Amino acid sequence: MSKYGFGGGGIELPKLDTASPARPRLEPQVIEKAVQAGSELGFVNREPSPRLKPGPKRREPQDKVSIPGPKRVVDAFRAYCQHRNITLWEGLEQLMTIEKGRGDQG
Repeated sequence: MSKYGFGGGGIELPKLDTASPARPRLEPQVIEKAVQAGSELGFVNREPSPRLKPGPKRREPQDKVSIPGPKRVVDAFRAYCQHRNITLWEGLEQLMTIEKGRGDQG
């Protein structure tokens, strides 16, 4: 006996057929009928829906900026944006527009 407990040549496995039986072709109407019946019984589609990024559609290329600074300044900027109900980038854009309007007077 071998160390696995089989004597001799092991066990006989059935021969595999290389050609698998052909599946019958289903008509689209039969599939639609089955889906309709499933819907009526309360089955729901479990296919994953494509994930979209949250928020509004981006209309122009995006980038990020990270500016470390004193907490009082960052908090004041966030409060500025929150008070005006705008995003941080919109607040930055507003401040840059205000500064641009001043020109090089200073």
